[in-house]
Parts: sequence; C-alpha cells; structure tokens
Amino acid sequence: NVSEAVPLYRDNPPPLYPALARKRGYEGTVVLEVFVNRKGRVADQKIHQSSGYALLDEAALTTVKDWQFNPGKKGETPVDMWVRVPIRFNLRK
Repeated sequence: NVSEAVPLYRDNPPPLYPALARKRGYEGTVVLEVFVNRKGRVADQKIHQSSGYALLDEAALTTVKDWQFNPGKKGETPVDMWVRVPIRFNLRK
C-alpha cells in the first residue's frame, strides 16, 4: 500500500509571477518531477513538461525547491519518491 507524497499547499508559498511574464501575457502550466525525501523535503527536481516559457519554468523551480510535502509512504513507513507537481500560471486570478 503506497501513498504518494503531497505538497502542503496551505503552508507553501505560491509561485511569484515574474513581472516580465505578466507584462508579456505569458500563461501556462509547468509540470515538475519532484524527488521528495522521507522527511517531506525536496531533494531534487526537474521539469517534466515545460510551460513553453523559460521565465515561468524557472519561477516554478525556484518556488517548489523550498516547499514542504507530506512524504510518500509504503504502508506506514515514510519513503523517498518522485512525484509530479503541476504549477499553473494564470493571469485571470
């Protein structure tokens, strides 16, 4: 019985929308592959799917590297695992 690591959305800061990206009207979703250790910290990350804009991709990476997660578990034991985390940039919020 494996449960996936989940970001603590209420405790984690949202990504900062880069001013230049906002000015140019860039929007999109970045999907990150995040390696979450058994303590719920980000140990590694990479882009799984780009938003199409380097500015947004970099903002997502910068934000998520310091996020806290509920660690993944195998049964009741916390384990290291890779998870996909979508980060949406939408100007109409």
